[in-house]
Amino acid sequence: MPTLQVVHGRIVDLRRYTNVHLYYCRRPFGPTDRYELWIKLPDGVERKFTINTRTMPARRGHEVSLIVTTHQVPQVLGLANWSTIDGVNYVRTDAPPLVRAWDFVALVAAFLAAAILFGDIGMVLFVPAAVACLLAVGLGRAMVRTRRAAQVDRAIDAEERRTSRSTPTLQ
Repeated sequence: MPTLQVVHGRIVDLRRYTNVHLYYCRRPFGPTDRYELWIKLPDGVERKFTINTRTMPARRGHEVSLIVTTHQVPQVLGLANWSTIDGVNYVRTDAPPLVRAWDFVALVAAFLAAAILFGDIGMVLFVPAAVACLLAVGLGRAMVRTRRAAQVDRAIDAEERRTSRSTPTLQ
């Protein structure tokens, strides 16, 4: 898994967009929300981030830390709001399904291959093999998701320790 970065700053602009899916067969079946936020870093540079979620525990003017991936276009995995002492782990709250549509497309191709190569016995053995395959894929994705969520939690905790040391306390 790629390492994570922390982007700390103040929210300059926050906009919410709601996408309504008009097609019946397209996922997700309900509306989805997208937040676009601009963060002003301590050095004065502003960066834009897009988060596809329904959960946003921050608003304009709040001091936040974003946990993001190190990709070309960073994906936001967590948000810690230091103004309200709130946060969210998007890996846990907005998790995609464990079994996806492409898995069933692959099963159709596997069924055709088993029927062509092995005949009747291939069709009979396909059912338990398909169930085992879907269970293995779902279990693998669940393990990766759990590991990533724990990694984001550790990054939020590390950022909390870092920011609590850097803020002066009144005595």
